[in-house]
Amino acid sequence: MPDGVVQWFDAGTGDAAIVRGGHVFRAAGAEVEPAARRAGARVHFDIRRDEGVEAAVAVRLRRGTRVSPRQGRFGTLAGAHRPDTKGAAPFAHPHPETGLALAAHPLEVARAWARRVADGDVDEALLLYSPTAVVHAEGDAVAGRSRLHAYLGAVPVRGSRRIPDVRGEAGTVLVSWAAEGPDDPGWSAHCRIEHGQIAEQWVDETPPAARTVVVEGAHGPLTTELVTRGDVHDDAVAYARERIIHLTRMIDEPVLAARIKLTHAPDPARARPAIAQATLDVNGEAVRAHVAAHELREAIDLLQRRLLDKLEHRRERREAERRSAAVPEPGEWRHRDLPAVRPDYFDRPAEDRQLVRHKTFATDELTPDEAAFDMDQLDFDFYLFEDLASGQDSLLDRTADGTYRLTRLNPSPADPGPTAVPLQLTGTASPQLTLGEAIERLDSGGERFVFFAEATTGRGAVVYRRYDGHYGVITPA
Repeated sequence: MPDGVVQWFDAGTGDAAIVRGGHVFRAAGAEVEPAARRAGARVHFDIRRDEGVEAAVAVRLRRGTRVSPRQGRFGTLAGAHRPDTKGAAPFAHPHPETGLALAAHPLEVARAWARRVADGDVDEALLLYSPTAVVHAEGDAVAGRSRLHAYLGAVPVRGSRRIPDVRGEAGTVLVSWAAEGPDDPGWSAHCRIEHGQIAEQWVDETPPAARTVVVEGAHGPLTTELVTRGDVHDDAVAYARERIIHLTRMIDEPVLAARIKLTHAPDPARARPAIAQATLDVNGEAVRAHVAAHELREAIDLLQRRLLDKLEHRRERREAERRSAAVPEPGEWRHRDLPAVRPDYFDRPAEDRQLVRHKTFATDELTPDEAAFDMDQLDFDFYLFEDLASGQDSLLDRTADGTYRLTRLNPSPADPGPTAVPLQLTGTASPQLTLGEAIERLDSGGERFVFFAEATTGRGAVVYRRYDGHYGVITPA
């Protein structure tokens, strides 16, 4: 079932047109679900051929929680001085089973992990952990590549080829292998799945209990998640909820969500066994605090004080940034200088510049709106992607007036449809150049980047000026 964009829908006749890869498919209104009957909607559809004529049928709106199906693109550095400069080596490889099934179904992630453990493939199983994953095993918290690798190598069921039972349980996924005798012990693990990866795991123990309540905050309903671990009584939970809710009513900004974790360690040798942690989503920004004390009520009071101190520092810092960024009025006194104006990149002499970075990315079929969303989220100046409507390698960048400019490799009549962002479609063909010619054009024109068709492959590529004055190039995989 391919993807496409609704080019137009005529409510009078009930006909529609779906564009994909430069091809336009007509569709009858009865084949288009009501939610997809608008221009610019991204849809799934099937293709039916009748006497040589292709038409779109079973047109359904593509559903999801993100604007783009793939915000984090898996890239490979080619020719970099250090191949591991883009994160920890085990997590820089592509996800072993990248796709919507793993991202949308935590059970499938757990099954994929269990299958690799049972097959004895430790390296592949490691790829299913997030970079910040933690495994709780025998009272220890295992984190980091080397420790996770050693932990997986010592799992009793590794290489057993046995099929486990996988089911959801209390917000986690339980993976369990039943015991088959003294020489074949049972084993189980609770997995917390986030964004298609294992974020946290508990081996042969129950994960912390979690409760979610919705209370009335100062700016509307406030969803509060409460997690407890160890000997934590209900009165401590109620006291923590009361203290944090009271705190949210003391600040001016809206608190969108709160997460409170209370832990009482059973170890009598610990001087401060009571631990209180909280994370507040303050108008889209996370504010965290973590304290330890002799008993839980004391820890909760310290937690409230720590959060209040952090929120006050946050307010003062934002006020200082607002004042320093503003242009002073004539005669206005300032406590400190205005921020220095720095260029976007170091103006290195042309004879000293080198090509120091070559990135290859698996480009996705995106609409201009999805590409603009990804570009803004990643804080890029430009974005290389495959335009869904035309099927061509394309480049999206932001102009000085705030509009977005879409440049396709070759001019195409394919209409991208209405967009949420202001879009300017260029009608000029991108030049076909070698990498050396593109660098010469970059130097002579004084531009920040050059989008061109590689002479050897015919695919779209971008050569750009890095912050250090050297060159970088991005090519599709």
